[in-house]
Amino acid sequence: MRRYQSVLPAVLVTSGYAAALAVAAVLALTGGDIGLLWRLSLFFEADEDAAATWPNVLILVLAGGLWAWALWQSLRGLRGLPPGKPLVADRETRPLRRALYATVALWALYAIMPIWPWWAVVLDALLMSAVVVLFHPVLRHEIRHADLALGAGLLAQVSLAATEVFDVLDWREAERAAAFGGFAGVGDLVWSALVLTAQWRGGRWGRTTVWYGIASLLVPVALLVAGIPLRGNGDLYDVYDEATTAADALFVIWLARTAHELGSAPSRPAPYVLPADRRTAFTVAARLTACLVLLLPPLANRHPAWISPHVSIERLPRVLDGAVGDAVTTGWHAFELFVGIGGLAVLVLVALHRQAAFWVVMSGLLCTALSGLAAVTLIERHGLGLPGGWFLTRPDASNLYGMITTFSRPAISPLWFTTACLVSAALLWWSREPGHRADEAPDAGAYRPAI
Repeated sequence: MRRYQSVLPAVLVTSGYAAALAVAAVLALTGGDIGLLWRLSLFFEADEDAAATWPNVLILVLAGGLWAWALWQSLRGLRGLPPGKPLVADRETRPLRRALYATVALWALYAIMPIWPWWAVVLDALLMSAVVVLFHPVLRHEIRHADLALGAGLLAQVSLAATEVFDVLDWREAERAAAFGGFAGVGDLVWSALVLTAQWRGGRWGRTTVWYGIASLLVPVALLVAGIPLRGNGDLYDVYDEATTAADALFVIWLARTAHELGSAPSRPAPYVLPADRRTAFTVAARLTACLVLLLPPLANRHPAWISPHVSIERLPRVLDGAVGDAVTTGWHAFELFVGIGGLAVLVLVALHRQAAFWVVMSGLLCTALSGLAAVTLIERHGLGLPGGWFLTRPDASNLYGMITTFSRPAISPLWFTTACLVSAALLWWSREPGHRADEAPDAGAYRPAI
């Protein structure tokens, strides 16, 4: 791989953009028209009532300066490697670098269309999906949770793209299902955190690149909090609120620097041996699915509980008290709340990393499945008017753990939670460590993957 030595294009483009920003700032202060500076820094037309005051001009110049720095970081190429440090361009890094550069280049559309149409969102999701997939082989050299990063990243991007497509087609129910209760944001956060962890541990990327990635996650939240005191300041807050979109430049910088430094070789050997057999790949996929399947019912459900959404909190104790007595009613409420928010997925993660907890978690999954069946049976036997286990409806009025809930759509059936528990238990059983299976001999030196 060749080393990028020429920085002339980066100097010319960045200097030209910075000079245009300076001229626009002077024109705004002297002529009172902030439109040009607004267009150059935020890439869309200014509000009609935007005033060309010193604070507003300063905010826009800072926003434009961040984009100018992103241009420089993206165009300058690979620089500053220690003398004698080799450059690599193998089958793992070459396609990933291309995908990263393509994703950075797509952000040039932001200057043309700051409000991305649906096709641009889908295209960006497809490119990021390619980055997630191609990053996976590199991550496996650094962290044991590379497969979790792959699953979370793909789920987030597919959810985002499907939501946009269904919105255009006006398929509202499909759009709500594709959104997964906001799981796209959670998946992005999990993927980013694991990638940054791998970059921090490995010697391929510098600390500056990692800090840019961390800043891309934290700065938008910090800017949102910092803008709260400005909400009563009228025009200044309007400009500040629009200028916070420039924080996206930090993510672009992280993508570009990640691609630049991907050409450097790791400073130490890979700490983990990569799995080689097909059985291992299927095992990793099964373990990842065993966790995710327990999250799908809580994400599709619109209540932080398991059984209570279908029976008011005043009526449920009567059913339970008649069967098990008063002593365990409070414990049952806590347990079904734990199931309803997806807490079982945490127990499965524990079982995957601690074999001593395997049988405890397996017993918990099976007991939860049986408890769900028993609860539905008891509720229907007491004549609460809940037809068909798969199509249970929620009462019109309910007070759930002190929270008044008013939802127009019914919660999903408790038996979906039961099914998820059974599927997770089956996958966990099939993918348990070979050394703990009766039909396979243990191998102390074998690689044991973990998600």
